[in-house]
Amino acid sequence: MSRRDVARAPVRFAALTDATERDLRALNAVLFPVRYGDAFYDDCRRAGGCTQLAYAVDDAGASATTTLAGAIACRLEMNAASDGARLYIMTLGVYAGRRGGKIGSRLLTHALNVASRDAFVKEAYLHVQTNNFQAFEFYERFGFEKGEVVKNYYKRIEPPDAVILRRDLGASWTERELEGVTFDEDAA
Repeated sequence: MSRRDVARAPVRFAALTDATERDLRALNAVLFPVRYGDAFYDDCRRAGGCTQLAYAVDDAGASATTTLAGAIACRLEMNAASDGARLYIMTLGVYAGRRGGKIGSRLLTHALNVASRDAFVKEAYLHVQTNNFQAFEFYERFGFEKGEVVKNYYKRIEPPDAVILRRDLGASWTERELEGVTFDEDAA
């Protein structure tokens, strides 16, 4: 599939369910140097519509097939520094062959849209490895700002330090339209 075809590919978003958990586990095993336990997936389920799997629609029409292209895994946390909650983005990843089609952007946009609809959720945040400049650029396009560096955040990868990125979900986030996305009934 050419880069141009990837850029135009429609996707179907699906929530994390018993049926889709195996796909998320497989994606995480390929893309991330960490093995996530059952508690990770339980947290993802509790985040509701913020956690999504993106399936690329490979053919048009009634015979359309889908394959997992990427996913965003989130959890909701109480924020001890305020009277609200925050969205923690645990992982966001797209298979290499599906990159360039704005799938990661659409996944992140959807998670931020869903979280911002809840007035109790005040911010979104995540950790990024200090040498992941591509991730810094990606998240900065969504209004995330660099915060403090957490020394030795990662246990088995180099460099072990992470930067916390934060984004306010109050008045500064305006819900955005998603193009080329359809939703399973339980995904939206």
